[in-house]
Amino acid sequence: MDNSTVPTYRTKLFLSCNVKQHPPNIRFHVDPLFKAELRKLPWSVPISDWQYHGVSILNIKRGISRHMVIFVKAGRFSFGIKEISEEISKKEIDHYEQLLLRGIHTLVPAGFVVREEDPIPVNTPIGVQYEENFIAHTVTVLVHKVLPDSFLYSRNFRRENRRKIWDAIVRLFVQLHSNGVYWGDASLANTLIKFEKREVPFLGMQTILIAYLSDAETVEIRPRLSKSMREADLNFFFESMDWINEDLLASGVVRDAVGTEEDKLYMRERYDLLYNVERKKKKFEQQTSFNIDKFLGSISNPAYVDQFLKHIEEHKWYLSERAQREYTLAEATGDWYKTIFVPICELFRAEHIPELFKGKTAAELYIEIMNNKYYLSQQVGNDIGMVAAMRDYAERFGAEERHLSLLEKLAGNMLKILGLKESMLLK
Repeated sequence: MDNSTVPTYRTKLFLSCNVKQHPPNIRFHVDPLFKAELRKLPWSVPISDWQYHGVSILNIKRGISRHMVIFVKAGRFSFGIKEISEEISKKEIDHYEQLLLRGIHTLVPAGFVVREEDPIPVNTPIGVQYEENFIAHTVTVLVHKVLPDSFLYSRNFRRENRRKIWDAIVRLFVQLHSNGVYWGDASLANTLIKFEKREVPFLGMQTILIAYLSDAETVEIRPRLSKSMREADLNFFFESMDWINEDLLASGVVRDAVGTEEDKLYMRERYDLLYNVERKKKKFEQQTSFNIDKFLGSISNPAYVDQFLKHIEEHKWYLSERAQREYTLAEATGDWYKTIFVPICELFRAEHIPELFKGKTAAELYIEIMNNKYYLSQQVGNDIGMVAAMRDYAERFGAEERHLSLLEKLAGNMLKILGLKESMLLK
């Protein structure tokens, strides 16, 4: 961001009675990557008139906004441009940058552009004075193929698909709050929904629904958020669901309510669950220097984090006994990941096992089979082994008769990974 000419943000009064009309002065505070394209736009006139000045205006559906907003194509890029005060524009761009540095899904800022209009005459007891008249524009890079609230919530969705949307929004809230970010204006109108292709560990490319924060004016970034601030963000968002219902009703759109009490309860329960997962994952990473999301995949149950840690601690004990020296937890985690988790998950993928358990990540599948192994072993009074646990889990929760030959092949390959101990357990 080019901040070399950022002004001091305070109002000035000019003691002059004869202010001449001058062409407006334009100040650019934009990333050099976008400067060439942005300099070609007609900033000397209001953005509401750009359609009459040869600008390629994009016809994109958008939500309700308190400010004038347009979308334009300029050279290599497409931009969203919002007219606003200079102080707020500068703050909003800074917020976007900080959110992105924290890995939060939000808009990419291009910068802000300021037009200095002729001063505004103000009558005062000592005569006419002139106040600065600066009009600023927050410029963001357009996110393609997103679904704004005005389009998305005018459609009826089945309960399952509605919950996929709520899940995406809940994940955004968890991202924000676990990073000390208070949204402040959390609403459906300030949220974009997008289908994205993402690489999921051991499952390959998957289409995932992602929620983006699309307005950062009111964002506050703190070392941590109190429970009351997190609650306030959620409650404000739930109110916005009611506003959407009222807006749709007033515009004559006939559909089911966007946000029912059942929807709100679902979102709150999912939020509590995933926020707890996030807290546990952060603690896990501090202990092991290992990022679960990056290497294992997403987890939706906080108990699974505990299960991973317990399994790694057992592996740490095994390595230490074998080597006659104490392994660190970080060393044991790396070895467990390389010699146990990766080979088994690659085997799952090669044999298309995740296809038998739609919606499960490799991490969740691994833990659920491990849990099944524990409970079955408790019932019979001895360790039944991973292979037997996998067979039982597949037969009860995913596999049909035609998958039995696949499972037999999988069992044989798993024995090669887990070694002689597992083969003894099958006898």
